[in-house]
Amino acid sequence: MSTQITKELGFSTYVFVERLGKNAAILHPFPEYNISLVAQALEEAGLPIKIMGEHAPERGEGIYFQEDTFPDEFLGILADALSVRGIGAYAYCLVDGSMGDLDLHLFTRVGESFPRAGKKVVLMRLYLGRSSEGPAATTWIFGSPSDLEEVNRLLGEKYDTQPVSDPAGFAAIEIQHPEFSAGLLEPSQIMDDIFQTLGRHGYEGPAFVEDHFSQQNDANL
Repeated sequence: MSTQITKELGFSTYVFVERLGKNAAILHPFPEYNISLVAQALEEAGLPIKIMGEHAPERGEGIYFQEDTFPDEFLGILADALSVRGIGAYAYCLVDGSMGDLDLHLFTRVGESFPRAGKKVVLMRLYLGRSSEGPAATTWIFGSPSDLEEVNRLLGEKYDTQPVSDPAGFAAIEIQHPEFSAGLLEPSQIMDDIFQTLGRHGYEGPAFVEDHFSQQNDANL
């Protein structure tokens, strides 16, 4: 009689690290109820966080704060401290620059120890704002290089996806939504369509809407 031993790929907990301020970072865990494991791992690393949210400390997000301003690379240090302790973590920072006459605002990954192969856990964020041409909506998707490669293929059948790459492969995916700018789709419809497309292929993870468009409209009333 033979016994087949299988090992599940990936981690039981994933975390996405983003900057919250000049001296603060926010950690989005998935699943949310594993935030205590995240806090324990960072406590062991000498990087304590506070658990925030309506259902804290059982569920919520983590906030790291220090007195001094830290560089973007420090977000990678937070993520690496988790990855080496058995929690898959990805850190992202916003890079501003220019190429010719174009202004660039790109999210890119920082850190060294992030998992290259994922478990179909991604973070999705829909930004609503206003450009010089009117209303604008952009979706950013974060995750592992292998997961993002598949996500790009799945969503690229309908959307004009713009991958951001680093030496490890796909770092993030940007999607502009002209259908929102044209008034053809509401943000909820965009989110639902992406959810449905990725969900059919087993993807899950935290999702957020950052609405600067409504705030700008209110300010102009």
